[in-house]
Amino acid sequence: MSEGRISMVPFPKERVIGGRAMVDDLMTQYGSPTLHPLSKESLFIVAPGLLAGTNAPSSGRLSVGGKSPLTGGIKEANVGGTPGHRLGRLGIKAIMVEGKASEWQVLKIDSKGACLEKAGEVVGMTNYAACERLRKRYGEDVGILIVGPAGEMKLVNSTVAATDPEGRPSRHAARGGVGAIMVAKGLKAIVIDDKGLAMRKAVDQDAFKEAVKTAISAIQEIPYVPVFHEFGTAASLDNDQAMGSLPTKNHRLGSFDRYQNINAKKMVELCTARGGSMGHGCMPACVTRCSPIFHDSSGQFLTAALEYETLGALGSNLGIDDMDAIAFLDRQCDELGLDTIELGCTIGILNDAGLFDFGDVERAKELVKEIAEGTPLGRILGSGVAVTARVFGIDRVPAVKGQAIPMHAGRSIKGWGVTYATSPQGADHTAGVVVDEQLSPIGQVERSRGSQIAFAALDAAGLCMFTFLTGSPDVIAPMINALYGVKWTVDDYLEMGKKMLHQERAFNIAAGIGPEADGLPDWMRREPFPPTNAVFDVSQDEIAKMFSF
Repeated sequence: MSEGRISMVPFPKERVIGGRAMVDDLMTQYGSPTLHPLSKESLFIVAPGLLAGTNAPSSGRLSVGGKSPLTGGIKEANVGGTPGHRLGRLGIKAIMVEGKASEWQVLKIDSKGACLEKAGEVVGMTNYAACERLRKRYGEDVGILIVGPAGEMKLVNSTVAATDPEGRPSRHAARGGVGAIMVAKGLKAIVIDDKGLAMRKAVDQDAFKEAVKTAISAIQEIPYVPVFHEFGTAASLDNDQAMGSLPTKNHRLGSFDRYQNINAKKMVELCTARGGSMGHGCMPACVTRCSPIFHDSSGQFLTAALEYETLGALGSNLGIDDMDAIAFLDRQCDELGLDTIELGCTIGILNDAGLFDFGDVERAKELVKEIAEGTPLGRILGSGVAVTARVFGIDRVPAVKGQAIPMHAGRSIKGWGVTYATSPQGADHTAGVVVDEQLSPIGQVERSRGSQIAFAALDAAGLCMFTFLTGSPDVIAPMINALYGVKWTVDDYLEMGKKMLHQERAFNIAAGIGPEADGLPDWMRREPFPPTNAVFDVSQDEIAKMFSF
């Protein structure tokens, strides 16, 4: 970016790597663990998954990463929308950005190559307006990755937004401050035009077609799929409420007495009455189609998608039971480029400092406005829960490795808690889902280890977690084999996940984030979590063995 120079480097055909695995590989080869994440020498990386650009089901997830300004370690945040699929069709394995431009730039990529152009008037715009302007400039049928005003301010709770099939910047690589990494390069947006290109061709087209058919059938047979299609991920809210694992009022309770006002049933009711819809697909070839299109009370589009994590973080965790208010806050986060999980936890802890009363919708809106305006308080809040806690002297911080803990409570779902505690990505609900024997501490490290390996491999493949195929590597490996002409076994596929975790672990240790950082906050070991009254009691000695594989 410093020189405005683009190098197109052929990628070895014999190397089968993509997505999060590509981020890990490039950061291991070219990244420095000791650099400041926002320095001009640091790297910003975008990598589509192994199956991107094909009709493999839900295979358009895109990995965005670098060194996180939030955690200080390696980071990969993945996102849906169309950019990952388009990059796959263009045959691009990764974009690696270094240096810093003197003026804001847009990276334009199409079948002829790539070029940098001045960003111009889109700088300072909120995401929806900026994407509308970029489509007028480059064409309606393009995919866009963009940073919003929060990213422009280099706030470490900033996202990279991706456009959905309708061109809306409603999907976000949200966690870890990846928006700030992109901004540190002087890069406002990446525009991807795959016009005129067909789907990627497999080495063995007949075998690939059969493998894709098998994968689609496998997904359709999973009981969760029709539920998520009908109700969206909001279906998880009722489930977590029943398990006592729905974080409420700054992670003090595991159930919300007014949860019916923000659950899936309420969402369907409002969408039906207002002309919204359920069952939207955020990417090509999506099978589950779990995204709702939410309209406001006047019947106008407001946001898509309104996910469980947002309903929890900006709803129950803040004591807010107004779905319209949560949807409004979600849209503001989409416009500014803010992670709703980090924001919800950050506003939640302000209750401890007397700066926020649970249930106060107008105060929550005011605080988001502070971030938008870049006031001193806004910049503090936009820097995430750990920084905000330090500024206000708050000792009860729902974070691991500097990143806010998500909305499936680790005290009452202890295997998921182990994932939060140990993932090199920081507390991340997509790093390894574990729901078995949720209240027992026994065997949870082993369960989390297996899940983290499976989810890492899934991220490398570029498959959405809502394919629910993490337990079916025998379904995924044949698609990779037919597409690339290789002969991976299930063990080969899972070995990729193991290597990724070891690379991430090694990077973090070199960055000064050692085993001592693997754990949930001490107060989660002491403070009972109603209604289960569980504490996180998985042995720290067992947690220390997480990476012994």
